[in-house]
Amino acid sequence: MTTGASKLRFALIAALALALLAGVAGWLLVEHQGRGLERRLPTVDTSASEPQVAARIEQAVAGVRADPDRARAWAELAQVLHAHAFHAAAVDAYLEARALDPGDYRWPYLAALAQAKLDLAAAVAHFETAAALEPANPAFHVNFGDLLLQLNQPATAAERYRRALTIDPATGHAHYGLARIALADDDPGSARALLERAAAAAPDHAEVQALMAQVLARGGDAEAARRAERLARAGGATRAEDPVVAAMEALAVSSTAIARRGARLAKAGDYVAAERAFRQVLEIRSGHPRDHANLGAALARQGKIKAAITEFRRGLQFAPDDADLLNNLGQTLAEAGDLGGAAELLERVIELDETRVEARVNLGAVRERQGDTEGAVGLYRAALALDPTHADAYTNLGSALARSGRITEADEIWSAALAVDPRNHASRYNLSMARVGQGRHREAIALLEEGRRYAPRSSRFLALLAWELATAPEENLRDGREALALARVLFEAAPQNPERADLLAAALAENGRFEEAAGTAEAALAGLDPALELAAAIKQRLSLYRQGLPYRQPH
Repeated sequence: MTTGASKLRFALIAALALALLAGVAGWLLVEHQGRGLERRLPTVDTSASEPQVAARIEQAVAGVRADPDRARAWAELAQVLHAHAFHAAAVDAYLEARALDPGDYRWPYLAALAQAKLDLAAAVAHFETAAALEPANPAFHVNFGDLLLQLNQPATAAERYRRALTIDPATGHAHYGLARIALADDDPGSARALLERAAAAAPDHAEVQALMAQVLARGGDAEAARRAERLARAGGATRAEDPVVAAMEALAVSSTAIARRGARLAKAGDYVAAERAFRQVLEIRSGHPRDHANLGAALARQGKIKAAITEFRRGLQFAPDDADLLNNLGQTLAEAGDLGGAAELLERVIELDETRVEARVNLGAVRERQGDTEGAVGLYRAALALDPTHADAYTNLGSALARSGRITEADEIWSAALAVDPRNHASRYNLSMARVGQGRHREAIALLEEGRRYAPRSSRFLALLAWELATAPEENLRDGREALALARVLFEAAPQNPERADLLAAALAENGRFEEAAGTAEAALAGLDPALELAAAIKQRLSLYRQGLPYRQPH
């Protein structure tokens, strides 16, 4: 009994000891993993960061702690760090994501971009890792090519640019990269052809025009080189569109990143979203006059004039002599009808900075409204003397000359504007209208067709082009089928617009569909005041449609 009891007691104690050991062993394993994870987590100092940035990084860290074996958790942390310029830490996190998901090229690619901020040569290995996965993203190959070119490896850079063009032949930045290589190889002919393709794909890429100016100057075409230089000054820095980089940057929550986002939205014409972004910036930080200027501009673009004026005035409380704010407030006061207040502010801007072109253009517009056409013309000419590429100065000067009856001078100004920048849409439209009025329909159509290439969604260009194709007096200039296609698109976008209905009716008549033309014209007339000039013109055309005749512009 005693022996048996001893054995039993020993067995129980042994079992308990094993259980305890098992528990200790388990605890030791968990503790080891925890220390290992902490070592793997990148260290960043967010003490100088905005609170929402520190919180967003901590949220991403918590995601990794919750699931350290999930590539997406590491990738999110890496992208959040990258988006807030913690580049070294971002590289470490991207490599963790890469180890867990070796088939996704995005993580070594983004690691390469982050590493390039620290060490160009070290970034090559990350690019090569991503390249081995054959990404079908032209921007990847362009960025890899750009890096190789910076490292003076033109042959391998050219391979990357050509790979980008294999994926998308319209990748303008790849053509630009190859043009740089061709020019370095003393092949200006190839460089020029490549730059022409690059400009067609990315017309706002200033570096393309700057390099084109060099090529043209080398070829002895000084005038064309000067035009390219002016286009370069009018353009801006661009980069290849890249959904991978865009997704990373979208994770940024710093006020600086949100302000940049707002600026991009404003440039794209989404002023409502831009307003939201700029308001968010002001919630994060205060005392920055530029933030009030940005919000005021977004409000003004939406027609919220009183709110815009308020924001500009708030900005001026922090910087009373800020020329941009004074200019913007002056322009907005003019839109509100306070011409005297606007002129006073704009004159103040010119006093502060005699080179401020926008202030002269805006003051010229105010002078016109005050009835001082010659004063306006002088201001526009002065603006062009300071900046021979300024689109609004050309457009406004031509319009002021035309309104004062100096049609020939206006024609020359608008033509000069297009020679400087063929993307000056306002001058192109005005010149096209002038050509129509002069009966030079062939030239008008050519101008509009070229304008459609630069601005394929411009309703003004499309409407005038459709009108010319439907109603030009010369038979060989008309194209009823194309006119009707354009007119339908425009009418469907604004079916209550009587001018669009008038256009559609003319296009229908040109195609021999007189009954439909008459019905469309009648519907347009139903919503118009009979005293209006447009109503009288539609009524005259309606009588033709009822007789089975299309409308023709007079010779």
